[in-house]
Amino acid sequence: MLKKSLLILLLVTWSVNANAKEIIYQGKVQGMACSFCVYGVSKKIGQLPEVDARTVNVDLKSGLVSFHSSSELSLEKVSKVFSGSGFKLVELKKVGKPTLKMAVYEKNPALVFNLNNTDIKKYGAILESIGDIASAETGKLEIKAPESLETELLKPMIGGKQKIARVRFDFDKSKKIQIKLFLRAE
Repeated sequence: MLKKSLLILLLVTWSVNANAKEIIYQGKVQGMACSFCVYGVSKKIGQLPEVDARTVNVDLKSGLVSFHSSSELSLEKVSKVFSGSGFKLVELKKVGKPTLKMAVYEKNPALVFNLNNTDIKKYGAILESIGDIASAETGKLEIKAPESLETELLKPMIGGKQKIARVRFDFDKSKKIQIKLFLRAE
């Protein structure tokens, strides 16, 4: 009896997972001016529980955004995440595949910068230089730092820049900062 129950449970689980669908959305966002805006739009969309944050892709020049969702979303629901932000989602549609291509990056970082304290004011020039390299190479930045430093770290690295592919900021409760720069794979 136990074996039969486990088999039925396994089949039901497999059936549910097999029927789980992924929906690809593409939309257009107005109001973006720089890479910091792209980061903000990506973060807001990625916070929706249905959205796989790793799939959010935003193009500054065209204003296009694409992402994968585990369930149906409406223009109204996604638009709500931009309330009071200065950005506006003006279009959202389901697509078979996104027209925006996801960049592929080297496996290993080209640069790893570690700080053992959160006094980042004296490192402004270094942070700006890391951002300049990421911008010139359309790189990807992965940052681990306390949440309270998010804006202070990102402004010199991506604020005002017109090119930067991806930024991932992971909140860390320690008093340490780690920045990794990945370059595009060729």
